[in-house]
Amino acid sequence: MPAQTDTTLPEMTLADIVTADPRAAAILDRAGLDYCCQGHQTLKDAARARGLPVAAVSEPIAALPPRDGEENAAEATDLSAITRHIVQRHHAYVREMTPIIEGWLAKLVARHGARHPELADVEQTFAALAADLSTHMTKEETLLFPFIDELAAASRAGRPLPPGPFGTVLNPIRVMEEDHREAGDLLARLRSLTDDFQVPAGGCQTYRLCFAELARFDSDLRRHVHLENHVLFPRATALEHALS
Repeated sequence: MPAQTDTTLPEMTLADIVTADPRAAAILDRAGLDYCCQGHQTLKDAARARGLPVAAVSEPIAALPPRDGEENAAEATDLSAITRHIVQRHHAYVREMTPIIEGWLAKLVARHGARHPELADVEQTFAALAADLSTHMTKEETLLFPFIDELAAASRAGRPLPPGPFGTVLNPIRVMEEDHREAGDLLARLRSLTDDFQVPAGGCQTYRLCFAELARFDSDLRRHVHLENHVLFPRATALEHALS
């Protein structure tokens, strides 16, 4: 992360750290620091709350090599590029992997549920998360993102603020942010039920595949929420204000 140093990182918010370099998300994930729903915390405060030395997190982030042009959706100047990235990358991933994970969980409950009764709770919690995300993504793709795309188009063409169906973009954004908080609670329950996606001794191949993908699902969703909460939504709000 060339723009930051080990001495400036502790005072940055978790959200700003990940916005500057998405690779930092993996380091924060390993430290158990929530950069999406709790992204307003500084690294120093978040590490202290977890009982971690700040240097244990800041040093590996500061040591990240230059990105060499690696894609960072947060750097896109056109908001339409960000909405397109979210739909094509994150929404597509959720839709692709949800039925696969649900199938694995059903198999695990049938085969191992008697010895591991927590698997039934994992299955139910993931089903609730999947249902919430399906509704959430549809609302974004049919209501919020098209209006944000209109804002971006108006800005490119030098036109005034387009009429919106919800008064101000802040109204649907608040709904999406509440959805994100609920999804974050369900993710936290999944991590608790699975001991951070640790496969029990003697776990079969399906166990390993399922829990590895649950961990990936968790990580992808946190990046997804971060990009919306801390990049897309603030910039859409600012653009609407500028066009008013």
